Amino acid sequence: MVVYAEYVFLENFIMNYIILTLTCKFGKMQTKKIRIVLASSLGALYAFILFFPSLHFLFSMMMKIACSMLIIITAFAPYRFKDFFRMLGIFYLITMVFGGTGFALFYFTSFNGIISNGVIYTTNISLKNIMLSGGFAYMLINFCWGYIQKQLTREKIYMKVKVEMNGEFVELKGLVDTGNSLKDPITCHPVMIVEYDAIIKLFPESIKKAFVGSKYPDFNEITMLLNNTTWMTRLRFIPFEALGTEHGMLVGFKPDSVMIEREYENKNVQDIIIAIYSKRLSKTGDYTALLHPDLV
Repeated sequence: MVVYAEYVFLENFIMNYIILTLTCKFGKMQTKKIRIVLASSLGALYAFILFFPSLHFLFSMMMKIACSMLIIITAFAPYRFKDFFRMLGIFYLITMVFGGTGFALFYFTSFNGIISNGVIYTTNISLKNIMLSGGFAYMLINFCWGYIQKQLTREKIYMKVKVEMNGEFVELKGLVDTGNSLKDPITCHPVMIVEYDAIIKLFPESIKKAFVGSKYPDFNEITMLLNNTTWMTRLRFIPFEALGTEHGMLVGFKPDSVMIEREYENKNVQDIIIAIYSKRLSKTGDYTALLHPDLV
């Protein structure tokens, strides 16, 4: 069987370009298209080793890993080891899904090619087959990536939060809670749940009195105490449902602003409601606030 060098280069270039483009998309790493082209060309040239028997030692596992690392460096030039290994992992994941989907498509259709040192070379590949395998792979990756991200968001993600009210500040440690879907029924602003003890500093004496003792608020009493005050316009009652509580109600208020410290930037949020929780949110005291996922 005759294998043409230009076809080997073109096939591998197209596949590498699609895989690296998807890696860029799902890895959320900004780069220039010329870098993707150069990295794709590098990966395509690697396949030319087939035509040089004396260089077949480059098909070893270590050399393949080294080549994939060089491709990632060329395509994305990550500055941190964390970003480098993240992009490398996504690259491997997409390559395996993409390759498996393409191989399955070739298997169920007509397949004419050879396998050398773990590399598949086809002689009858068409643009239609590439587009079909790419489409199937993209849909599969989208599904798998969504599931993976959903699982990752279940992990505990902590953020520093600063709440401002009438010139007063309190600093909290918040947990991003994907299960927190509370929104203010009036404004539809997302709700952040905060322990009473962590936010008490911002309350006027009238509200503090309503929580004294059992810390279970009397909604009628709070309304009466805040009537004809500036706090009345900030007051909110947030309905919620939880395990063992079908028709619960939380007292909430609208702060002046909330600053959320993230890894790369600080986010100032004004369209937010803070709900007061009378018990502890964390038994170990790891956090005192639950952040709505829309806030981050």
